Amino acid sequence: ERSSATVRPRSMPAASNTGGDKEKTRALGLKLARVVIDAGHGGNDEGSRGPGGLVEKELTLDVAQRLGALIEQRLGAQVVYTRSSDVYVPLEERTNIANREAADLFISIHANSSTYRTISGSEVWFLGFPASKEAKDLAALENRYTDKSIYELQDLMKKVALAEKVTESHEFAARLQRELFSAWNKMSETPRNRGVKRNTFIVLIGAQMPSVLAEIGFIS
Repeated sequence: ERSSATVRPRSMPAASNTGGDKEKTRALGLKLARVVIDAGHGGNDEGSRGPGGLVEKELTLDVAQRLGALIEQRLGAQVVYTRSSDVYVPLEERTNIANREAADLFISIHANSSTYRTISGSEVWFLGFPASKEAKDLAALENRYTDKSIYELQDLMKKVALAEKVTESHEFAARLQRELFSAWNKMSETPRNRGVKRNTFIVLIGAQMPSVLAEIGFIS
């Protein structure tokens, strides 16, 4: 049974500079049938706000639709969006959509924020226990809209320890971060590779496919 998630809203793809992705996929014997793209935040959860008034929930939706259009154009895969308008979707439901759609990949798109205006760059997260206070603080920020109780979260944490697809998610995160850093390297004189990290984001827990949360840059 298909979910009510929106499939393929109209969106112009970002400019691409190669046309060989489909051929590479065929040569490797791979088939990427379906990708679920999650535009972070939405509705009453606007996320972070930039100094010029740019709101994270609007930025992530725009990027999600541009990315989805590219994936369809260059890879021929079906794209499912957890949201295609300014609505709030519970964190757990975003992962449920990916599972119901039997997705091959799940990508949650976010934009970072800091009180330090000089900080920039991207970082990509996969599911695991956070190793630093900064990571724990970010998890608390991103998970703040969950309606799970402490007891339920303890059960979810057990699932983290037993999570499948962690290795694949780590590899996927590393490839994505390399591409994001390459893009930042062309735009910034002093780019910083913020790397690949692990965290207990609710939106990734329970995903039955390789899944990542990408902080594509600092909206601040």
